[in-house]
Amino acid sequence: MSTDSYHCLSCGKAHPGLPTDWGYKLPDFVHDLAYTERYIRCRHNTDLCTLDGSRYFIRGLLPVPLIDAPENTFHWGLWVEVDHATHDTYLLGFHEDLSRMPRCFGHIANEIPGYGDTMGLPVHIQFSAHDQRPTFWFDPTLNHALAHEHRAGISAKRHHDVLTAVGYGDEDEDNLGI
Repeated sequence: MSTDSYHCLSCGKAHPGLPTDWGYKLPDFVHDLAYTERYIRCRHNTDLCTLDGSRYFIRGLLPVPLIDAPENTFHWGLWVEVDHATHDTYLLGFHEDLSRMPRCFGHIANEIPGYGDTMGLPVHIQFSAHDQRPTFWFDPTLNHALAHEHRAGISAKRHHDVLTAVGYGDEDEDNLGI
């Protein structure tokens, strides 16, 4: 894996160093559906998803400090399953400043390689200013590798190892939205 630069799929530009964002295009439950079944059962865009009219997901960012580069933060672009009211709050207030709203709750809907079971981990959701994705936070008492790194940060070597684990540079990046 080269650390000189990477090509961002979101903006189309080359950036120096390793990616500082790694995201998933859909919740795993939805991504794993066959194309026709997904078309029939889902409504989704880059920020919101509904499955079968009864399961609701929002996309946001889980920050992980980069210890060796404190001016940067690595962000996991994850989907979180939420209740209907939280989904609709985000939907209806998408173009508004929701940052003063109390935190909501949800459960991670992506399995992140290299961390053990991440599917279903509980998170706090802090909505942001207009047109910005929400930020996800773990409870300080949660004992999980991802929660620990979210709180304590990761070294440059661990950053490299994380990107290797998720397949950075592999040809098959089907559900990834870096």
